Amino acid sequence: MSDRMHPQPFDVLLRWMLDELEHSGSIFGIPRALFYVPGGGKASPTRSAKNASPLQSRIFDHTLATPIGPAAGPHTQLAQNIVCAWLSGARFIELKTVQIMDQLEIPRPCIDMEDEGYNVEWSQELRLEQSADEYIKAWALVHILHHLLGFSDPVGTVFNMSVGYNLEGIQSPPMTRFMDTLADASEPLAAIRGALRCQFPQFADLPIPSQVTDNVTLSTMHGCPPNEIERICRYLLEERGLHTTVKLNPTLLGKETVLDILHERLGFREIVIPDDVFAHDLRYEQAVALIRDLQGVAAARGLAFGVKLSNTLGMSNHRRVLPGDEMYMSGRALYPVTINLFNKLAHEFDGALPVSYSAGADALNVTTILACGARPVTVASDLLKPGGYLRLLQYLENVEREMAARGAASLDELASLDEPADEPRAGRRRGADEPALPEGLPPLRPAEGRIGVGAV
Repeated sequence: MSDRMHPQPFDVLLRWMLDELEHSGSIFGIPRALFYVPGGGKASPTRSAKNASPLQSRIFDHTLATPIGPAAGPHTQLAQNIVCAWLSGARFIELKTVQIMDQLEIPRPCIDMEDEGYNVEWSQELRLEQSADEYIKAWALVHILHHLLGFSDPVGTVFNMSVGYNLEGIQSPPMTRFMDTLADASEPLAAIRGALRCQFPQFADLPIPSQVTDNVTLSTMHGCPPNEIERICRYLLEERGLHTTVKLNPTLLGKETVLDILHERLGFREIVIPDDVFAHDLRYEQAVALIRDLQGVAAARGLAFGVKLSNTLGMSNHRRVLPGDEMYMSGRALYPVTINLFNKLAHEFDGALPVSYSAGADALNVTTILACGARPVTVASDLLKPGGYLRLLQYLENVEREMAARGAASLDELASLDEPADEPRAGRRRGADEPALPEGLPPLRPAEGRIGVGAV
């Protein structure tokens, strides 16, 4: 297997998909029986447009058919990977973060995934022009598949652009062209339509919106100054007119609390987080002031502003599986840290802060996270384990089953209900006198043995 990504032409991908579906009953190795069917899981017939799925909601004034998707990562760079996530039920697609430096040498190995995950990979592996091309191809293929598979619901798919890492780079001509292209992809879509007319005329007249995305998540380097973060967000809101989400670091919870969770509650005593990781990162009170200011900027322009919880957690490279002296933790061990940060911010803003959640989400806790008011919930580490994208189907089956058991007809109703007493109580309903750590923390005790990587 190559350690380099090799994008394929649009017509090659579509022919591959159609031939595989016809002869093998699958697309990119995913069996048709395991495709997510809107309104009916993997087995029920398609729900009519008049009876919207309980999983359907609105985000950035768009219909979002399911509240889950892949988080920006190595698995959201190529068109076929995005299609695999979509086939498995993802409808919020966080595109891989791009930046002006697009010719980096990514160290190998760059990801160490057991139960929790570690990585030293932090930027795209494609050129900016290639990234834009992959995202547009995926956008077109998703709309073609929606028609091909006979889904009558709205397409309900939102692509979320992710950019980094400083204002100078984001304002550079190459990055500006990248954002312009995703805002209006008329020209590349015209080329795709030409290929459809010549080779796949049955799809030539399908409506494919020329605007791939009107929303963005800002990812900044660990230690980025608050004024730099504010300047970038203001640029994205005021000059680009984009619904904007800023990714925050788990260090906002504070050194004492983070280390107590990792060392004492979870047993990760081998983890060492240098003091400068906390010293250089945005502090909680700075983040609160920043969010309040930017909420006002967004509201004045009729745009949405929210936060992404959370980024990875920087630490010393104690495992020595990956190259270098530092690495970044993701996955299940980050869940109790980030859910507590979510609780703190939700209480701070009285539930009025839009939160996109991505830190240790899995099929077993996704309903709890949605019940806390997060929208959407995205995943990286869990999809990089055995089972891959097919894990997403269990997320949706569990959410629908638990919503039915709680009598919630919509995600908003789910978030308005009291949670069962045996579940973590994070989010806007907790009182100030309740303990800082949610009850019912996940049973992660690596010092006593790890859960198998294939467990779901």
